[in-house]
Amino acid sequence: MAATISRHVFSKMKDLSCPNSNLWKVAKVIQKRCLLSPAFSCNKEWESRLSEPVLSKINTDVLMSQLFIQFEKNGAATAVDMEAFSSKIADVHATQLYLVETLLQKFRKCSQAVSAIESMSHGVIRGYLQLNQAERLLPILQDKLNYGIFPDDTSFCLLLDHFIEKGDLESAVKISIEMMLQDDMTHNAGRLLALYACSKYLEENKESLLAAFTDDNKPQLDDDEDDYVVQRFIPMHNFDDHFDITDEKRLFGRTLDLIGRHGTDCPIHQSYLLIGLALHEDFDKLFGLLEAFIENPENCQQFYREVLQVIELSLAACRFKTETIVREPGSELKEDSEYNARHSLEEKESYIAKYQDMKAKLDETPLIDENLLSDTQELVTKGLQDSLQADIQAYRDQLNTWSEIRKQNIKLQERAFSLKGKQQLLDEKIKELTEKEELLNYFEKQNEISLALLRTGKPVEEVGEVDDTEYVAEPGKRGKKGKLGV
Repeated sequence: MAATISRHVFSKMKDLSCPNSNLWKVAKVIQKRCLLSPAFSCNKEWESRLSEPVLSKINTDVLMSQLFIQFEKNGAATAVDMEAFSSKIADVHATQLYLVETLLQKFRKCSQAVSAIESMSHGVIRGYLQLNQAERLLPILQDKLNYGIFPDDTSFCLLLDHFIEKGDLESAVKISIEMMLQDDMTHNAGRLLALYACSKYLEENKESLLAAFTDDNKPQLDDDEDDYVVQRFIPMHNFDDHFDITDEKRLFGRTLDLIGRHGTDCPIHQSYLLIGLALHEDFDKLFGLLEAFIENPENCQQFYREVLQVIELSLAACRFKTETIVREPGSELKEDSEYNARHSLEEKESYIAKYQDMKAKLDETPLIDENLLSDTQELVTKGLQDSLQADIQAYRDQLNTWSEIRKQNIKLQERAFSLKGKQQLLDEKIKELTEKEELLNYFEKQNEISLALLRTGKPVEEVGEVDDTEYVAEPGKRGKKGKLGV
C-alpha cells in the first residue's frame, strides 16, 4: 500500500516539475520509510526470546559484575555467559556502554574466545540499536581483532536500514565495506541495501570521491629520531588488495565490485560492476569486459552510459607511484606495500590512451541512457518487497536455532561444572588418604620423609607435635606423645 502511494506521489511530482515543493519532500519521506519493512526486525520474536526462563531471570548489573569477577579471578569467562549478557545489553544504561566494550575486549583476548557463539555478535548489535547508539558500533565493527564482533546477515540489514533511515550515508557505506571485507554479498536484502547506500553516496559525493590526483602521498620515515624496537621476527608486508586497502576510493570500488558480481544478471548490476572495477583501479579486468562488449554486444550484458563518465574521472583520479620503495630489512612500513601496488605513471597514461580508443567505439554501441540512480532505487524497493517474507522466516528460524544452541551449551556447561566439582572432591580425598598413608608408614619410610623435609629447607626438629589419634608410635612406646624427628 505504501509503495503504491510512493509511486503515485512520484508520478504527480513529474507532472508538477517542482523538486523544491512540499510534495517532493513528502515523497522523499515516504520513500525512506518504505525501504525496509518494520516487520523485518521481528521485534515480537526477539522479545519472546528474551522472555525465556534463562534470560528473563538475568539481572544485567549483577551479571556484568560477575563477569568482571570471572575475568579478574580466572582470566576468562564462558561463551555461554557472554552470549546471555549480550542479549540483555538493551537493559544497560548508555553511560555504561564502556563497561560492555571492556568486557568484549577481555573476552576476545581470553582462551574462551574460540568458543564464541554467533548470536553474541547479533545481541551486541541489536542492543546498541535499541539504545540508539549505533554510531558507537562503527569502531567496534572495524576493530575485529580487539572486539571480535562479526555481524550476521540480519545484523547487516538492521544496521544499513538504521543509517539509511537517518540519512547517514557515510556510515551506511562503512557498513557496506564491512560486508565486503567479510566477502559475503550473497544475502539478497543486505546486498540491495548496500547497493542503495553506495549508489546514493556515489551520486552525492562523486566530485570529492573522484577528485583529480594531486599528491604523491609517498610513505615517509621519520628521520628526526630513530626508534629501535625489539622484533620477534622481521615482518614481510604483502599487500593482499582486500584487507590491506586503506584508500577510501579503492575500498568503495571494491565494495561495488562485489555487489555487482553477486547481483542478478541485469544492466544495473553490470553497471555497478564496471564502476567498482574503475574505482578499485582494476583497469585490466575493466577493459577486458569493455572489449568483450564492443566485440559482441548482443551476447554481453548492457550497461548505463553514465558508467563512462565515472571511468573517465576514475582514470584521472588514479594515484600512481613515482618509484618502487625498497627499504632495509626490518625498516619497512606497512604503507609501503600498498604504495608499491599502485600503477606507475606510464601505466596510467597507457590506460588513459587505451580508453580513449575504446571510447569512440563505445559511443557507437547501444547503451542505456536512463537515470541509473532512479532505476537502482526502483530495483532495490522491488527486490526488498519480493524477498521480505523469505527473509523474515529465515530470521525466525535463526532465532529458534540460536535458542536451541544456547540450551545445548547450558547443558554442556552444567555437566562440565559437575565434573569439575566431582574432580575436586576426588583430589581432596586422595590428598587426605595420602597424608594418612604417610603417617601409618612413617617408620617404614622414615629416611624418605626426612630427606623430603630436608629438601624444603626446614630443620627436622621444627615439625610440630602429632595428635595421638593420628600418630602411631613404635612398639613399646605407644600411648605416649611424640614428635616427628630424627
